[in-house]
Amino acid sequence: MNSAKREKSVIDTIFVFMIFGILMLCALFVVLFGAKIYKKTAHDMDVNFNSRTALAYVTEKVHQHDKKDCVEVMINDGRPVLKLKQYVNDDEYCTYLYDDEGYLKELTAKGDVGLIRGAGINIIKLNEFRAEKISDSLYRFYILDEYNNKTEFYVSIYSHSPDTEDNTGGIARDKISASGKGGAHE
Repeated sequence: MNSAKREKSVIDTIFVFMIFGILMLCALFVVLFGAKIYKKTAHDMDVNFNSRTALAYVTEKVHQHDKKDCVEVMINDGRPVLKLKQYVNDDEYCTYLYDDEGYLKELTAKGDVGLIRGAGINIIKLNEFRAEKISDSLYRFYILDEYNNKTEFYVSIYSHSPDTEDNTGGIARDKISASGKGGAHE
């Protein structure tokens, strides 16, 4: 009887160790699987952040300079550059948005200085930035981020709309009020 107890005790011990081993393997697979999901989620968030940041940055810059003849696309060294003009005390200043050395860069300089590619400030990492004028009031932008994800978006400017009366970029309120279309732009 003593050997039967001892045999049953060994089988119980082996069974407990087997269950413990199976639980440890399951825990290891859960941790490895969770780490893989976390890594993919972190990468996707980074990609999303970069593309949204570039999109929002360019859009906001265009809207800040939404005045008559203050937004243009020029070609420099065979690549498109977004040129945004503004006037301070009758002096022209230009802000250039362009890609160089793997970054979206911005350079603001006095109008007669022009673009100096190496002098710009790095905004965000990307592989390519293209700008294209579609019409007087519509621009298309294409961004290829550092992970080779493409983002294409359009920005409309309002300074070329028929409701504008001067080059301030705003809609002439007198025309809106007189035509009875007030409210949405006021």
